[in-house]
Amino acid sequence: MASPNTHILLLATLDTKLEEAAYVLDQLLRSSEVHVTILDIGRKKLSTHDAEPLESKDRVELVACELDTPAADLSRGDYSSRMSSSATQKVRELMKSSKAALHGILGIGGSTGSSIIAAVMRDAVPIGLPKLLVSTIASGDVGHLVGGVDITLMYSVVDIAGLNFLSERVLGNAAAAIAGMALAYRGSIGPSPTTSGSETAADSSSTKRRERIAITMFGVTTPGVDRIRQILSQPPHDAEVVVFHATGAGGRAMELLIHQGEFDAVIDLTTTEVADEIGGGVFSAGPDRLSAGAQAKIPYIVSVGACDMINFGPLSSIKPELIEADRKGERKLYQHNPSVTLLRTNLEENQQIGEFIGEKLAVYERKDLVKVLLPERSISMISGDGGPFEDRNADKALFETLREKLKDTGIDTEMQDWDINGSEFANAVVDALAVLNRKKDH
Repeated sequence: MASPNTHILLLATLDTKLEEAAYVLDQLLRSSEVHVTILDIGRKKLSTHDAEPLESKDRVELVACELDTPAADLSRGDYSSRMSSSATQKVRELMKSSKAALHGILGIGGSTGSSIIAAVMRDAVPIGLPKLLVSTIASGDVGHLVGGVDITLMYSVVDIAGLNFLSERVLGNAAAAIAGMALAYRGSIGPSPTTSGSETAADSSSTKRRERIAITMFGVTTPGVDRIRQILSQPPHDAEVVVFHATGAGGRAMELLIHQGEFDAVIDLTTTEVADEIGGGVFSAGPDRLSAGAQAKIPYIVSVGACDMINFGPLSSIKPELIEADRKGERKLYQHNPSVTLLRTNLEENQQIGEFIGEKLAVYERKDLVKVLLPERSISMISGDGGPFEDRNADKALFETLREKLKDTGIDTEMQDWDINGSEFANAVVDALAVLNRKKDH
């Protein structure tokens, strides 16, 4: 494999998708710049007779992903889990040992194959490297496939079970798409075969890159985030501010990138995903939210933006008992838009949110680089004076619980009469970040 080529990894269960994989391979090889590594994630190893047509092609390498336990002895669930782990490790090894950098991944699969391929795409390669999955289940609920990474999904329309005029069109489009994305990606990281994949052209040059700051945002904290972003992206800061929409996937993506060392600082202004984790909302980022910063050893500013709400779907999807509680004045529902209904967090839920955040922050290695800012006047656009979610007792429970959890930990907590979307709070965040940056440098 010549290093200047565009290197694409093709994943498929070749014991069941050999014909389709061979077709995709032929489409990829129509470009003389492309070479392909095929990773076989099937339960049964290909026979020499079946493997020969693939291995005999120029610019092609066939790699089998084998398990310690014979796949025939495993249930479908165990096979899927073990193959996901094995394939993820294999791809990590390929990226480290390959003579050419990896520029794109294409997978084709049914439900089980899609599950394995998506796990590899989520865990083995960096965000930014092109990932395309042609799947029979891409038209349903795909959150479990995508997670918090940039997987592109293409619905197969027909089952991936033999070639026909429809499957050939879809698979041909997929091959053309990943070839185009991989070629563009290769251009962005430069010609060096030693480029890691997560590195960009700017990273690999001698030019010092801008400081990278992650910040979390929700619709009801947008004005505040915009103020902070505008300050930090201009002189004298000139930082690159990356905004994550706190919808569950956004928080997971940020956590992954923090873990990968992509950011120099984090402003976790909008921790509303914790409220959804506590209250069973649709935008939870899971129980590990706020965990990546523990080992990151970077400035980390935390607030409680939009923790006054738990997110649900359309009003028609709300449980009858919540509708009744709202009617009686026991709970407060608010229709944010036709697709999103908000439930005001109550005193007990706010205590749990405070405990969750406090417990996560208390184990951070560099507690001197953590700063908690609590805006008493409002924690969202609708929780301030006269707002539909104004509830001072609930807010107080959140603030007091969090402060108590962080007492004697060495983490600095400041509470003032701020509006989370106001200029005073934005300035306080920027000033706090400057202090933490000085601590980091000493």
